[in-house]
Amino acid sequence: MTAFLIATCLSLAWALVHTFVGGRQVARPLRAVSMPHTARATAWMCWHYVTVALFLMSAFFLAAALGEVGLGLAATLLAGAFFLTGLWAKVATGEAFARLPQGWLFLPVMLAGIWGLLA
Repeated sequence: MTAFLIATCLSLAWALVHTFVGGRQVARPLRAVSMPHTARATAWMCWHYVTVALFLMSAFFLAAALGEVGLGLAATLLAGAFFLTGLWAKVATGEAFARLPQGWLFLPVMLAGIWGLLA
């Protein structure tokens, strides 16, 4: 239970950072960038999809802490996918981890989820 609560708090923190900091730094500029409307709207919509996924991850970890271990597995897999996607994005873009650190935020979430699943 403790591990899933740690994962809940971490994933909720990242969801809030994504929503409020990312909203200013990413979502708002996406609405103003000069690019084809469909591409801009799709990128903006994807940002919102990630927002929903992050809050659901947090809710799933909380449910796991309350006994719904299957949701803990789903949330752990999602955290692992976000972690691996972050690593892949760095390699694919050549961007430094210092400028693209998001994937690393999910390593402790994933590890806490694994701990919860093994406990």
